[in-house]
Amino acid sequence: MYENKHEKDRKNTYLVELYKIERMHHIIFSDLAKREKNKELKDILERLSATESKHAKMWAKILEISKIKVPRRTSKFFVFAILLLRHLLGLVLAVKAAERFETQLDKKIVEVERYGGLEPHEKEIIKEIIKDELKNEAPLKAKIITYNQVLNNIRDIIIGMNDGLVEVLAAVSGLGAALHTPVLILVGGIIIALSGTLSMTGSAFISTSYEINVNSKSGKQRSAKSSAFYVGGAYVIGAIVPLIPFAFGAGGYYGIAISIMLTAAVLSIVASLVALVSGISIKSNILKTLLISIGSAFVTIALGAYARSVLHITI
Repeated sequence: MYENKHEKDRKNTYLVELYKIERMHHIIFSDLAKREKNKELKDILERLSATESKHAKMWAKILEISKIKVPRRTSKFFVFAILLLRHLLGLVLAVKAAERFETQLDKKIVEVERYGGLEPHEKEIIKEIIKDELKNEAPLKAKIITYNQVLNNIRDIIIGMNDGLVEVLAAVSGLGAALHTPVLILVGGIIIALSGTLSMTGSAFISTSYEINVNSKSGKQRSAKSSAFYVGGAYVIGAIVPLIPFAFGAGGYYGIAISIMLTAAVLSIVASLVALVSGISIKSNILKTLLISIGSAFVTIALGAYARSVLHITI
């Protein structure tokens, strides 16, 4: 008796959450559509909003059949977070963030079906929702991606920023462990950042040009100039972060510690965006990125300390 009641309560909880997710997506896509200037994208977003509204009403119908009170409140914080992401990083990443909840929605549908207790007509409604998502919703979201040039160059952005963060952090960590003077560490870091920017930009241009020549018959190609721009620009942004404490006069291991913390914070954001776009675990990707990237910094700290204490290289 208790087990049946417990399963029923869990099923009801899932049903309510499914309704709330669909309704939240309806509000998000509606708000995104209001702010979108591109007419084609605006149309896609409005259609997505209408689809999510339709699904929310279908879930509400199931709730009413099951005599469950239909909630009317929506998480304003999540809606605000998606809109902020749209403003800062573009439409596609905002849609990708909203899609993370689609995965949860699919899992909850499976759980609802597992616990059973659904009437035949309720099951038919759920099947209709799933079918409609595959037929209409997924293709619409796929269309959005084709409009976003930044997402097409996301690999270049990630490579450039990650290299800028890690290479310059490793360099200033080694210099900071060997040298006393923050200005010298800063100058050394800037030189490395500039040379790295030129090297990465040139490499991106050459490699993409080669890629275009090899795959010239495969259809739409990436632009070599665009790839070089995104790699170089992202490298510069990433390279600035580890230099910040030394620019403000912090030196030695104190400056290194601040540099590592700042870099770790930015790397975590970058790793989160990669996970968001790729559909992988955010937590595990952050952990993997930090272990690899920060680990290299500690190796160079050890080398700098060796140069300072054993080789007596210090200024």
